[in-house]
Amino acid sequence: MNQVHQKDLEDLFESLFEDFEVPASTDGSYMGTQAQVKATQEYMNKKIEEKLTDINARLKASQTKVSVKKVGNTLQLRATLPLKPGDTNKSGRSKKQYFISLGIPANLNGLKTAEEEAYELGKLIARKCFEWNDKYFGKNANHQKVKTFKQILETLENEYFSTRKRTIKSEHSFWHLYKRYTQYFDLDLSATSESIITIIKKITSPTSRDQAIRVARVFSKIHGIEVDFKDLKLPVVPNDRYIPSDVEIIEAFEKYQKKGENTKVRKDYRNSWKLHRLVFGLIATYGLRPREVFNQPDLEWFLSSDNTDCIWKVHKSNKTGYREVLPFVPEWVELFELKNPEAISLLSQKIEQIKSFQELSHLVQTNARWFRRILDLPFEPYDLRHACAIRAHIQGLPIKASADNLGHSVEMHTKVYQRWFSLENRKKVMKSAITRKSYEELETEVLQLKAENEELKLQLHRLSRI
Repeated sequence: MNQVHQKDLEDLFESLFEDFEVPASTDGSYMGTQAQVKATQEYMNKKIEEKLTDINARLKASQTKVSVKKVGNTLQLRATLPLKPGDTNKSGRSKKQYFISLGIPANLNGLKTAEEEAYELGKLIARKCFEWNDKYFGKNANHQKVKTFKQILETLENEYFSTRKRTIKSEHSFWHLYKRYTQYFDLDLSATSESIITIIKKITSPTSRDQAIRVARVFSKIHGIEVDFKDLKLPVVPNDRYIPSDVEIIEAFEKYQKKGENTKVRKDYRNSWKLHRLVFGLIATYGLRPREVFNQPDLEWFLSSDNTDCIWKVHKSNKTGYREVLPFVPEWVELFELKNPEAISLLSQKIEQIKSFQELSHLVQTNARWFRRILDLPFEPYDLRHACAIRAHIQGLPIKASADNLGHSVEMHTKVYQRWFSLENRKKVMKSAITRKSYEELETEVLQLKAENEELKLQLHRLSRI
C-alpha cells in the first residue's frame, strides 16, 4: 500500500470515529470488554451502511450498472450479466442478475476496494465485453495466496484501527498485541490455520498461550483464517502473590526517602523519589491501577478545599472509565503526605510531558522499577491494589462498595481478587466476625438486663404504695 493511500485511510478512520465515544466498562475482564467490543461493532456497522449508501449513490449518478451490497461479513457486487456457462434464465433471456463475491471484507478498506471493482465491472458491461473468468466466478477469492506472518504484520496496525477509535487505551492494547505477535509467531512462516495451531500448542505456559490465542483471534478474523481455539486453552494456575500487610506498606513508604537521601544514589533519584513515593502512597491508599495515577487525573480537584472526602477522580480514558475513589485508609492521606504541594507538582509536570501511550507506559514501568530494583521490595505496585481489596473484606466493607471503589465488577472482585485471600487473612476475618458476634450478644444481654431492671423498679414502686 503506497504512503499516500495509507495516509488517506488513516484520515478516513480518524474522521469516522470523531463522534464516537467509547463506552466505559465497569469490568476489566473478558465480559466487561465484550460490551465495548459490541458497541464499537454496532457503530462500525452503522457507519459501513452509511458509506455503502454513499457509494451506491455515486455509482448510480455515474450510470454505472453495478451496486455494492453487504452480505454477511463480505461485500459483493450486484449486476445484470450474461448468463454463466451452463446457467439458464426462466424468462428465456440471455442475461440474469448475479451477486459477485470477490472475497472483499465488509470494512472500510473493503468499501474502497469494492467501489473500485464496481467501476471496473461497470466499464466491462458498458463496453459489452464482459466475460466470465476465474475472478468473477469467485475462484480467485477462494484460492487467495496465503500470506506469511510478516506480510500480515505489515498491515496489522492499519487493519486494527480500521475498526477501533484511536485512544490511549486502544493504542496501548495494540502495543501489547504487536509485542506478543512478534514474540510468538515466526514471521517467515505461512499464516495458515495449521501453523497457528502448531505454534499455540508449543506454548506450555497457560498465561503465554492465552496471550497468543488472543492475538491470533484478532488477525485470523481480519484475514478470514478459520481456527478453532476452543480446545487450545490451558487451565490457568495463579502465581503466588505477596500481599503486603499495613505495617509492611508503611515501612516500604519510609524507604523512599532513605534511598533518595543516600549520597551514593544516582542524581536523578535524589529528587524523583518524592514523585514515586507519592505514587506509591496513592496506589496503597486508593487501590488505584498504576496507570490511573498518571493518566489525566484531576489534580486540581484532589487539592481543592471542597474535596473534604479526599476523593481521587479517575479519568474516563482509563481501563474501566471514569470513577470517583474514596481512600480505603483515610488516615494514610495525611501519613503519606498525599496532598504535599511539591510532590503533586512533580506529578503534574510528569503528566504534562506525556504525549503518547508509549510515554505513559514508560512512566508506569519506571515507577514499578522502584519497587524491585531500587528498593528491593518483595511486592509490586498491583499487589498494593490487591491489599486494598483484601483489607476492605477484613474491615467488613460491602463487596459492591469495594468493587465500585476499585473500578471493577462484583464478579471480578470475588473471583479474581479473593483468590489471594490467605489463610492468615481468613483467620482475621473469622476472628473479627466472632468478636462482632460476641459484642452483639453482649449488647442483647445488656438490653435484656436493662428491661428486667426497669420491670423490677416498676414492681418496687407498686409495692411501696401498698
